[in-house]
Amino acid sequence: MNTRFRSVSLVVALAAGLVLAGAGPSSADVPGRVVVSEVSDRNSDDKGAEVRCPDGTRVLGTGAEITTGGGAVIIDEVIPTSYTVSAYGVETPAGTTAEWTIRVWAVCGNPRTATYIRYQTTASHPNPKTLGLACHEGDWLLGSGYQMEGARGNVSVTGLIPTLDDVFVETKENHRGYGGNYYLRVFVICAEDAPSGLQVVSEESDENSEDKGAVRPCPEGKQTLGAGFSIPGAAGETILTYFIPTNETAIAYAHEMSTTGREWSVRSYATCANE
Repeated sequence: MNTRFRSVSLVVALAAGLVLAGAGPSSADVPGRVVVSEVSDRNSDDKGAEVRCPDGTRVLGTGAEITTGGGAVIIDEVIPTSYTVSAYGVETPAGTTAEWTIRVWAVCGNPRTATYIRYQTTASHPNPKTLGLACHEGDWLLGSGYQMEGARGNVSVTGLIPTLDDVFVETKENHRGYGGNYYLRVFVICAEDAPSGLQVVSEESDENSEDKGAVRPCPEGKQTLGAGFSIPGAAGETILTYFIPTNETAIAYAHEMSTTGREWSVRSYATCANE
C-alpha cells in the first residue's frame, strides 16, 4: 500500500487520540531508557546542536526546541543516527536580532530487539511537499526525523505525524512564497519487535489565531519513546517552535510568523510503551 495513503487513513484513527499495537509474544522491553539533550551557543546566527546517547544505548526518538526566536527561526532539520540526534535552526528571510538557541533532544534506550534507521528523499520540485515513509513490513516505528535542503528559511515543516509503523511529513512555504527548489528527507527509527504496550496517542489545542501548544501525556504506566506534531490550518503563517519528548509526555508549540486572523491549532503526538 502507498505509505502516504496508509498514513492518512491512520491519521483518522489518531484524531481520536489512540492507536495501539496488539500484544503478542514478540513484544520487547526498553531497558536503560533516558532522555538527553544538548543546546547550542546563544547568538543571532543560524546554528545547530548534536546530542549523543549514553554508552550502551541507541536513539529511539527525537525532538528540538528554539528559545527566544519563536516565529522567526525554523527548525530546518532533526536528523537521527544510531547513536546521535542533530538539529539545525535557520532564521526566516525577515530574520531577528534576538539571540536564540536551538536545543536537540534524544530518547535513548537499549531495546531487546534489533533497531534500524532508514530514510527517503523527495524530488526537488514541486512545492510544497508531502512524504510518507514506513518501516519494513511487519516492523514498528519508534521515532522519526526530517531534513530540508535548499529551503533557506523559506519553508516550514508543519507535520511530523507518527503511526505504529510509519510517519507522514508535510511542508508549507512561508506566507511570502518561495520560488526556489528544495529537498525533503524523512527518517524513521524502527524496531523489529514492538516494545510492550506500544501505543500512539495525541492531543490537539484549541483552534484560534494565537501562539499555542499542546501536551499529550502517555497513558498511566507508560513512557515516551518518540514525539511528533502537526499544525492544522498553518497555511504557511505559523512556525513550529518545539516538539519535546519528556519522560511521560510529548509537547509541541508553534508561533505565528506574522499576525494573522486565520484560526489554527497544534497537535502533539506521543509514541508510548510500558515502563
